[in-house]
This record gives sequence, C-alpha cells and structure tokens, in this order.
Amino acid sequence: MKQFITKHFERIPLFLLLAITLSLRFMNLGYSNYISDEPGTFFYRGYGVDSHLSHWEFLLKQRKGPMQILVGFIPYTLVGNYSNEFAQRLPFALFSTGAIIIFYLLVYRLTSSKFAAFISAFLLATNGLIAGYGRVAQYQNLNLFFSFSALYFFSFLRDKGLPIKTYLVKSLLGSLMFCLSFLSHWDALYILIPILTLVVEYLLDKEQPDIAKAALIFSNIILVLLILSPFMIPYISYQKGSPANMEYLNSIVGLGLPFSKRPDLGQFKLYNPFFTIWFYLVFGAIGLLKAKKHYLFAIWFIAVFVIFRFFVNYSGLHFYNIFIPLVVLVGIGVEKVIKKSPRKLKIPITALITLFLAFFFYQSYLLFVDPTTEYPMESENILGLKTKKYEHSDNIRHRTGFPHKRYWKEINEFINEQNRLNGEDFGYITNEDRIDGFYMDAEKSSSGGYYAIGIKRPLSLQYDYKFPQIKNKETVHKIEDAEGNTVVRIYRIEP
Repeated sequence: MKQFITKHFERIPLFLLLAITLSLRFMNLGYSNYISDEPGTFFYRGYGVDSHLSHWEFLLKQRKGPMQILVGFIPYTLVGNYSNEFAQRLPFALFSTGAIIIFYLLVYRLTSSKFAAFISAFLLATNGLIAGYGRVAQYQNLNLFFSFSALYFFSFLRDKGLPIKTYLVKSLLGSLMFCLSFLSHWDALYILIPILTLVVEYLLDKEQPDIAKAALIFSNIILVLLILSPFMIPYISYQKGSPANMEYLNSIVGLGLPFSKRPDLGQFKLYNPFFTIWFYLVFGAIGLLKAKKHYLFAIWFIAVFVIFRFFVNYSGLHFYNIFIPLVVLVGIGVEKVIKKSPRKLKIPITALITLFLAFFFYQSYLLFVDPTTEYPMESENILGLKTKKYEHSDNIRHRTGFPHKRYWKEINEFINEQNRLNGEDFGYITNEDRIDGFYMDAEKSSSGGYYAIGIKRPLSLQYDYKFPQIKNKETVHKIEDAEGNTVVRIYRIEP
C-alpha cells in the first residue's frame, strides 16, 4: 500500500477529486422525479403541441442548440422510452464529471499549480449550482465539458517551441469542442473570452511565423463555419419567424439591474446556503490582486461579470458562468495565503481551509444527494446550521437537482386503473405544476368528476395539499415514502 501511494502520490488529488465529483452526481441519481426542465431533452414526436413537427423542425423550434436532445436520445434508444430517470440523467452526469476533470487539467496547464487546480476544481465540483445541474438531464453539463475542452486545447498556444502543425491541430480540436458547446447552448460564447485572449497572445508572439498565424486563423474560421452553418443558417431563419422565441430573447438581453436589486444572490444562497459566498469573495479578491501572472482568469472573470451586469436583463441561473473563472482566482488566492503565511500559521490556516472545503462537500451532499430532508421544502440542518424553509412567496425561479420523489408513475397508474374500472374519463388537478403533464395520461381538468392529487411538500412550494376549498371530496388513495410517511393524497370529486 505504501509503495502504491508513493508511486501514485501526484495523482492522489485527481483521484480524490474524481471520488468527490462522482459521489455528488451519481449517488441516488435516479431517486427523484424529473424536474420541469428535464423533458427539454426529449424528442416530443408523435404527441403534444409539437406532434405535427418532424424531428428536424422540432430541433429548429428549440431556444438552444440540438446537443442535449441528441444526447438525451442515446438512453432512449437503449431503454426504449423516456420514463427511466436514471438512464436519462446518466450521460449528463458523466459529462458533468468529465467537465470537472478537464477543468482541473485546464487550470493546471494555465497555472502550473496542481494545488490551485485542485482547489479550483474542488470548489466547482461542490458548488451547489454545478452539483445540482450535474444531477439532472440538462445542457449545462454539455456546455461545461465542451467549453473546458475547447479552452484546454487552445491553451497549447501558450506552449513554446512546439511544431507549427501541433499548434494548428490543437486549435482545430479546440474549435471543434467550441462548436459542440455552442450547439449545446449559446452560453458557450463566454468561453470565447479566455480563448480569444490566448489567440491574441499567440498572434503577438514574434517567434511564430506570420504564415503559421494566418493558417491557424483561416483554418479555424473555416472549420467553425463548416460545423455550425448547416444548423445555424436554417435555425436563425426559423427563429426569425417565431415571435414567441424572439420575445423571449428580447426579455433576456438588455440593461441589467444592479446585482443588489436582482434575485441572483438569493438564488446562489439557495444552492450554497452557508459560507460559500464569503469564501469566494475573500480568497477571490486576494487571487484577483495577485493575478498579474494569471491575468487570463482576471480578464475572464471581469468580462463575464460586466456582461451579466450591463447586458443581461434576466439571467435565470446562467449567472453560474461568473463563478467559473472566480473559483480559479479563489484557488490562486488560497495558494498565495498559505505560501505567504508565517511558518507557525501554515498548519492552522491549511487546516481551517480544509475544514471549509469539507463543509462545502458535506453541504452539497445533504442538499442534493441525501433525501432524508427534502430541501428546500424543508429546513436542512447542516452541522447545527439550519437553512430556511422556502415558501411560494420567496419566488425562487428554479429547483434544480434537489432530492424529491412523489411517485408520479404510481399516481398515473392508479388514476388510469380507476378510470378503466369505473368506465370513466376523470381528469385531475394538483398542487404540483409543470412536471405532472409528463407523467399523467389523464387530462388536467376540474370539470365534471375529477381527482385532486395532493403532493406533500411539492416543488411548486404550494404546500396546501389537502384542498380545503373543495367540499365533499373523498380520500381514495395514499402513497407513502420509504419511511412510511404519507407524501401523496388522492381525492375523488364526484360530478
């Protein structure tokens, strides 16, 4: 064992990072029902409002590129349907894990510090926004993997003395990865900030022949056009004729409010309740002040921050892009603090920072992996620190990746069986909105006879699941969780 550790000592941080990332993404991955955004990875062909569209038309109708639907089609071809939550999420969780590993290798290449790379990748892996996305079928995982891969390949432009062909091949691989990221979502544009910084550095390098620079620029532009044009030309043409999507675009782009007046900080604290923002701000500021050697990350962070401040009116959860370069500055800051500390303080400071890192992992584990407490519908106790219980009035926009199971398949089977046995066609209502439509065969309706499906602690945060406003209802079915707690009540309302 000692010989093994000695031989692979330098790889221990990478193994530890991989173990942490895998545990936060794969444990209980199939436990929760889908969230409302996950059916966005499905080909809705043959039913619903898009039943008349071909596969190609369906891809063109989306508000983003086709990659998440194409990736989501892989488990569908293997399983035969979209009903298996674990199968649908599996490729996205793999991409999320790969993104963290690529990020570690990328930061190491650009900083030459395995310590800063480990801290940066650890913080990204345990950040609640990234961990939450890593547990659902969503394009963000593709974006991160392909964007980091693109920047990784372009980082070779900084290497001195490589053959001209190597610079060209690496940059073309980077452009390929960028195109795949762009076809996942337009957020890929943010990775152009550090990529273009590296390209400008290469073009200003007097040791590189002008003919090699011209060949590199020309070849990459041609490759990007060849890959993107077949989809983007018809896509742009289609979108111009879609008033709804153009209105959506206009609602996002525009002068943003000051961050103090936006809900973004509250959203961040939803996913990272304790200590995280202060840890980022303190060590990020130190890293920014000491980032003269690593100015690329300072440029990247400041540029993304300015874009979200002045050019993005509605950010959703996309503001997580700000924290990608920031965690690198934090990693640099942590390394500087430890290195510059007096010898007597090095061990205590290192131990304190290690405790914070362990806390961030444990915090994400409780919030996203352990289903015992259903955060954010319930208050989570994290080493004596209690989170708030969120109410509908808090107006939180997304509830991504939190452990929440309400047995919608069983609910659907029960109502279908009742309608079949009674020769009826009862619809239903529920206090849980948006995701019910994917699981339910019955129509949502309260006319005539119908069923009222009461979800205890729903993701909609509409907690009144006993429908006191409905008179003369009869409880016809209850569903209990693994601990024997009633989590669903189904009422029958006669015509």
